[in-house]
Amino acid sequence: MKTNKRSKWFLVAGILVLGLVLIPAFKGFAAERPPIKVGLLLSYTGVAPLQAKGSSDGAEFAFDEVRKRAGGRAIQVFKEDTELNPTVGLTKVRRLIEDHKVNVIIGPVSSAVALAIYDYVLKSNVVWIIPCAFTRELTAPDKANEKMFRTTETSDQGNFPMGKWVMKNTSWRNVVVTGQDYKAGHDSVDAFKAGFQEAGGKILKEVYPKMGTMDFAPYLSSIDVKGADAVMAWTTGTDDIRFVQQYQEFGLKKRLPLFGGQVVIADDPYLSSIGDAALGIISLSHYPPTLDTPRNRAFVKAYTAKYGETPSRYSEYGYAAGKMVVAGIEAAKGDVEDAAKLARAIKQVSTTGKIETPAGTLMVDQYNQRIVDMYVVKVEKKDGKLVNSVIDKLGKVSQADTWKWWMKK
Repeated sequence: MKTNKRSKWFLVAGILVLGLVLIPAFKGFAAERPPIKVGLLLSYTGVAPLQAKGSSDGAEFAFDEVRKRAGGRAIQVFKEDTELNPTVGLTKVRRLIEDHKVNVIIGPVSSAVALAIYDYVLKSNVVWIIPCAFTRELTAPDKANEKMFRTTETSDQGNFPMGKWVMKNTSWRNVVVTGQDYKAGHDSVDAFKAGFQEAGGKILKEVYPKMGTMDFAPYLSSIDVKGADAVMAWTTGTDDIRFVQQYQEFGLKKRLPLFGGQVVIADDPYLSSIGDAALGIISLSHYPPTLDTPRNRAFVKAYTAKYGETPSRYSEYGYAAGKMVVAGIEAAKGDVEDAAKLARAIKQVSTTGKIETPAGTLMVDQYNQRIVDMYVVKVEKKDGKLVNSVIDKLGKVSQADTWKWWMKK
């Protein structure tokens, strides 16, 4: 009888001890919150695939630095391809928000896609970070939104100051301008024209090739204008390769120096494909991979080791977006279910110098538009490789610095 009572007592005691061991474990399991979902909405196919790849790799690089965890929660990434098409972009962003239930959208590349999804995204309970689409309107007062941020410079921040720089630092006074015949191309040309003409320059002609043009001969004939000193060109993606190569083959480069506003005409991801036809092209960039700072040297080394290629400015845009997401989640202590609350946390860390990128300390203005340092770069060959080398620095440029020519308020 005593033996049975003793056995029951040991059994009860064992159960109690086991309970004391397992309860904390069950509590920990119950406390594990679901992952934070980030949607990458980029043009992985089409005429600008390397812009998408750089932005995508850069964002994931930032997430990998924290082992895909922030605010005590895992980060889960979903990818959708806009194909650089506004209609497709709207379909794909709906999939990310309605099917995958993402908390954050990073993308797109195209300004046309950004404008097409604008109303839908901002009515949804998500934070939106734009790494590439740079049309000036998106973060101007009329369209700015507390849940929308941008890590690229606007079309004006890169092109308007280039017009003034050309007048101050070159002998080019009569210029032909050309840009792809869509939103970003027209915005870029308009901004350059405004800066150039305000400084006293003269635009002789404007030429707008269709995106995806294979044979630029008809457009190059139009560009060859009597009295021109140089040609400012804005093309992007794989069009860069054909335009710059055909410009040289057409014999124009010897007579009319070719330069750009933003660096797209001699974009780092496409330089090796363009080849020596790109030598000597001058343009502007917020992030030359050749930037000689300790932080950038470390970034380039780590990024190259991971992806087997040098980062581009698109990598930096994506990386900055990823860093904003991580820092915002940490500041919000993992509470991302309310997009407005997460946006406030991102705004706080993006205006107080708490985010460092290879291009320097990240800062946004009151409308969540990034303020950038702009560098004048020139295509040179170093160690057998074409690179954009820094030849001048313009300093910090905000979107407000470039508003006066078009915002008549």
